[in-house]
Amino acid sequence: MKKREEIKDKTRNNRFVAAFDYLRRTRGELTRLELAAKMGVSKDTITRIMHAYTPFTDDAITKFQTATGCIFNLQWLRGESDTMLANDAGKKSAPAAEIPHHSAPAIDQGSLMNATIAAQQTAIESLKRELADKEDSAAKAEASARRELAAKDETIAALRSQMKDKESHIETLKQQIADLRAALALLQAKDAIGNYPFVIGAAEDGHRSQTKK
Repeated sequence: MKKREEIKDKTRNNRFVAAFDYLRRTRGELTRLELAAKMGVSKDTITRIMHAYTPFTDDAITKFQTATGCIFNLQWLRGESDTMLANDAGKKSAPAAEIPHHSAPAIDQGSLMNATIAAQQTAIESLKRELADKEDSAAKAEASARRELAAKDETIAALRSQMKDKESHIETLKQQIADLRAALALLQAKDAIGNYPFVIGAAEDGHRSQTKK
């Protein structure tokens, strides 16, 4: 059942593409945007139906029929008939005498197949352009990311160089502090000697004088 529905949806989408191609060939350069405006939908909706991302639903078929003046056979759009145009569908059930002489000529299966193939080729080319645009965008994004990574690497290298310089400066300061401490210790020792209560050797000389007396 699900597979049958998928086939039905695919047939409807192909019919929409073929109908759009027929309109472009018979009514000039009809664009997706113009068709979307006539149907009251977005251009993205038209594109999604053409690429079979969105099914060609009964509601969309009704809007399409209204936008195109009902020139297509409703059963054909639904995938239930092989007759493309509404006038041709009417010919099969109406007597020959009642068929207007100015009616549009019937489209044979070969013409329908060619129209479908041409529409599919148009859709393929559109997909190729979209893919090329995405690849270009991806390449630009990758190049931008590489530039950002290179800039970050340069920043990290600069920070490491600065850290190395600061570590060297710290070692220099440590050595200066050690030198200052040694100098301070020497000064303190000299000061302690200078504050001693008598001169070294003076006590011995006094003692010797008293002994002689």
